[in-house]
Amino acid sequence: MTNRLLLPAMLLASSHALALSPQPADDYLADAVRPGLGATLSFDAQPEAPPVPETRGDAVPDVKAPGYNRQQAALFSKLIHQVAREHQLDPQLLHAIVTVESGYNPGATSPKGAQGLMQLMPDTAARFGVRNRADPLQSLRGGARYLRFLQGHFKQDMTLVIAAYNAGEGAVGKYRNTIPPYRETREYVAKVLASYESRAGQPLVPVRQPRFQLILPPPRYPL
Repeated sequence: MTNRLLLPAMLLASSHALALSPQPADDYLADAVRPGLGATLSFDAQPEAPPVPETRGDAVPDVKAPGYNRQQAALFSKLIHQVAREHQLDPQLLHAIVTVESGYNPGATSPKGAQGLMQLMPDTAARFGVRNRADPLQSLRGGARYLRFLQGHFKQDMTLVIAAYNAGEGAVGKYRNTIPPYRETREYVAKVLASYESRAGQPLVPVRQPRFQLILPPPRYPL
């Protein structure tokens, strides 16, 4: 009798221990197959929590436009406008990305290996025909080609374009075409948008209108 009572108790304790055993953490970066061109994700820092449904307006923090050296920016202004015309891009968008990526330093190199004005990673540079990432013209053209690709891929949704430039289009697609839940990417998007607005005098992404509005039925009787 004692053995019959002990056996179910032992099975119950075993199953309870298994349920409490730590589970492997989700690999949130598994689908970020293209790490983007610039401020690449730090694979040492994991997201604070799994993504939750949120509105686009809540996806990025409120930040001030990053500062930059105006004299250094002036050195590359004509080149940036030239490349923007070649690729039918807003030159202020290129300026904003260069500001956040490299601060107009063509010799900038990130710890992850991104290099140049647009901080091209080696694989992405090869993908868009850039041989010398430190060359300002090649770097700008490679970054511009990637931006044009992302604009078509995400149907001109500039918030997603900027997020994908940082985290890769694979990461944006993994989260159903929303900004990935990576702190670095959200801060990056916020900085680029703030930099653009400070230069252009208007936001790059229009304020989204509510999806729903209350429509009351007409009155039955004249008022």
